[in-house]
Amino acid sequence: MVVVAIIGVLALLGLRLYTGQQEKAKNAIVKANCGTIQTLIQAELADNSLSDVWADVETAGAAGLFGRSGIHNPLGGAQTDNIVTGAATRPTASTANDGEVYVMLDNATIANATHFVVNGIATNATDNVVFDTDLTARR
Repeated sequence: MVVVAIIGVLALLGLRLYTGQQEKAKNAIVKANCGTIQTLIQAELADNSLSDVWADVETAGAAGLFGRSGIHNPLGGAQTDNIVTGAATRPTASTANDGEVYVMLDNATIANATHFVVNGIATNATDNVVFDTDLTARR
């Protein structure tokens, strides 16, 4: 009986650790997705203006930057569009789906913007974003 109790306790401890590792792995995927988007934006800025790249970021579907990136939300399918509704409106866990990446500008007016800001919504309801400090892309 003691052996069964010990095995039960060990199993519960193992499950708790495994669940925590799953959450960390999902957030690691969101961080990698943010890095992919940041790299693509930085590459686009080498040949295009900030406003042209913003238009590409805002293009939904397969033709836009998100669609071409091939990123996948670890909690769902492919993410093919930016979840920001305004150039400088930061989404939160309550206004966006967990695991999604977003891009916004540092200024609501494109003419006054100097760089892009990239981050992602954490995959759990307790955290808001995966990076404490946003990733940036600039010319």
